[in-house]
Amino acid sequence: NNYADSPLKLLGSSNALNTYPSLISGFMGKASSASNNIFYCNKVKDITMNHKQVTLFNMFILNVFKILHLFEKHVLRNLRDYTEGGFRLKECLRYSPLFCERGYKPPISICKSLKRKLSTSRTNDKLDPNWVTGFVDAEGCFSVIIEISEDFKWKVRISFEINLHEKDKYILYKLQSFFGVGAVYHRPDRQKSVYRVTNVTYIKNVIIPHFTNYPLVSKKAIDFLLWSKVVEIIFNKDHLTKEGFFRILSYYVSINKGVSKKVLGFYPNILPADKPVINLPEHLNPHWVSGFVAGDGGFSIYVRSAKDYALGEKVDSRFHIAQHSKDLELMHLFIQFFSCGKVTVRSNTSTPRCDFYVQDTSFLLTKVRSHFDKYPERIRRIGS
Repeated sequence: NNYADSPLKLLGSSNALNTYPSLISGFMGKASSASNNIFYCNKVKDITMNHKQVTLFNMFILNVFKILHLFEKHVLRNLRDYTEGGFRLKECLRYSPLFCERGYKPPISICKSLKRKLSTSRTNDKLDPNWVTGFVDAEGCFSVIIEISEDFKWKVRISFEINLHEKDKYILYKLQSFFGVGAVYHRPDRQKSVYRVTNVTYIKNVIIPHFTNYPLVSKKAIDFLLWSKVVEIIFNKDHLTKEGFFRILSYYVSINKGVSKKVLGFYPNILPADKPVINLPEHLNPHWVSGFVAGDGGFSIYVRSAKDYALGEKVDSRFHIAQHSKDLELMHLFIQFFSCGKVTVRSNTSTPRCDFYVQDTSFLLTKVRSHFDKYPERIRRIGS
């Protein structure tokens, strides 16, 4: 590699570059003209290289192109999100110290651009895995779908999905980028968007490992564990056997949404699988809390009557989280986490609900706001 450090010295007073300007100019998309190219070496003149010099120079050119290719492959492709439209390989050559077009000035300094872009908060915009788990605890769904075809054959499908209003579809794209699998679909007629993963291999190798390493906290963890067993059966092709299919049915019945009437009509005596016991953590992860609030939390301002006020009304603010009453213990953990707030149970609704809420203005400022200043919700709720 010594010749690569100073290749032109090997040429001495040789002027062997009458061929290479056209090669380089063509690479940069310019007309072939040696006069339009400046080579930073005063020793280059118009003569012909001998065989050894041609070989060495060819090796040098190949090395340059190889280095540029590796640079583009391993560095630039990872920086495209941080640059104005990304780079092209020929632009790297154009800006290089060895080959430069006469009178051409780059529109922006590459070094300054990279330094500025890499120093922005955008590098910190990557979703925290605990945040993702918290958001899925609030909005995610682990589904088992059992269908019967026209020839009376049963089909089993699985999916991991998150459904949101279409205005929040950018959240789904962030989650798709985080997991690196699945796709985002849109239903304009329903104003809905959904991030969905249905590929069994992706689910087994990407989705399940994430929630194994960063466990769900709410009762949705029960659905996840039962759903994971169905994934394992399908991955091993055991769902094609009668025994495997009936095992899936038992898990299917135990998952939150329960069995469909159609399936129950064919298999009225399905025995549900035992549900695993989920223990709450001693302390909630702050990133998980922010993710969960981004999905199921709310910040509201309302007016209520107040006789001791001149106008007879008072403006109040509130931070609240609503859940099914089966997660009542989790709601009490929020009191411990924020060191404030109350929990109430609503039994007058069609679905039993429980709420954690904070109304005291001083607590909203010192406890709630301080948490989200440190662990922002990042993409929803705040400012909405």
